[in-house]
Amino acid sequence: MRTLRIGMVGAGWMGKVHSMSYRTARSAFGPEPAAPVLASIADVSLELAQKGAGEFGYERAVSDWREIIDDKSIEIVDICTPNDMHFDVAMAAIAAGKHVYCEKPLANSVDHARQMARAAERAGVTTLVGFNYIQNPVHALARQALRRGDIGEVIYARLFFNSDFMADRNLQHTWRNDAARAGSGVIGDIGAHCLSYFFYLVEQEIEEVFCNLETVIADHPAPLVSGGFRLDSVGDASRRVKNTTDDIATVIFKFAGGSGHIEASRVSAGIKFEIGYDIVGTQGSLRYSYDRINDICISRHSGPPESWGMTRIEMGPSDPRYAAFLPVSGLGLGYNDYKAIEAREMIAAVGEGRKAMPDFGFGLRVQEVVEACERSHAKRAWVRVGS
Repeated sequence: MRTLRIGMVGAGWMGKVHSMSYRTARSAFGPEPAAPVLASIADVSLELAQKGAGEFGYERAVSDWREIIDDKSIEIVDICTPNDMHFDVAMAAIAAGKHVYCEKPLANSVDHARQMARAAERAGVTTLVGFNYIQNPVHALARQALRRGDIGEVIYARLFFNSDFMADRNLQHTWRNDAARAGSGVIGDIGAHCLSYFFYLVEQEIEEVFCNLETVIADHPAPLVSGGFRLDSVGDASRRVKNTTDDIATVIFKFAGGSGHIEASRVSAGIKFEIGYDIVGTQGSLRYSYDRINDICISRHSGPPESWGMTRIEMGPSDPRYAAFLPVSGLGLGYNDYKAIEAREMIAAVGEGRKAMPDFGFGLRVQEVVEACERSHAKRAWVRVGS
């Protein structure tokens, strides 16, 4: 049995999720073509790294991520850091000939994302970006329907991600509120997931965007503890730190033969987690909502008009990724299962010597639109993507 040794950079929540996902993937899919081994984990302090190693099951803890790069036994570097570290860690890993699994967004700028994608291509290493929502097998059903032309030519797409996980004004200030560390606000944080849906489902490039960004919460209390976001992370009420990232994004975009709309919010009080899409074609439409996490709805305008309407389709074991977890339809996969499928995609791609999906090239496409949205907001005008 071949093994692949993992070096994790970042022992916070996402590092925990990735670590659990490797173990779940091994249990669900078996050891072929390779089995992951949790070898080393790094964080900003040895104490945090040791805590992560103990809780997540790593063999070794280090306080400097470069030790993972220098370790010749490490084959996959997994990056779960704040966004401003993605570039340095990934480029060092690629230069060392290691495969790279990086959380989204890929980088803090298009230039960095392009360098990362090109370096990986030249080095011939496998890369994967953590757009986990598209790993839900139900979206493969939607993609197949679009490829078959079930709804005709796509003419409109509405994509949305609304939530309230940052709506509390008393949560402590984190790197997500700091543009220098996050690179962008809501459009790069959760709007990127909307873009991942579009690029995965629709065989089109986004050509032009018009974007408005709104900052709802001007500042947050200074942090009292290190680490990322947590609902109970109340900060120092006596001292507030200015937020330099935005909270709500509204985007109109154009693609060949159609147009679309993205809405993204981290401060929609009372809306816990609303993510999904409507894809409209000349002969019907597709609909998905996280409220019915394993279902899609499809409408085909054929037959008598009185028969037109949405038909619900449930994901089931016809997809081997679903079948690896559950033997019958209707039981339901969830967030951590999609991360496990994502981890499995990385392990399988490396083990089989192929590209993973979505790779750094996919991440670059998303980054180009994120950057265009920010330029559009600054100019208060339509802008071309990539111009």
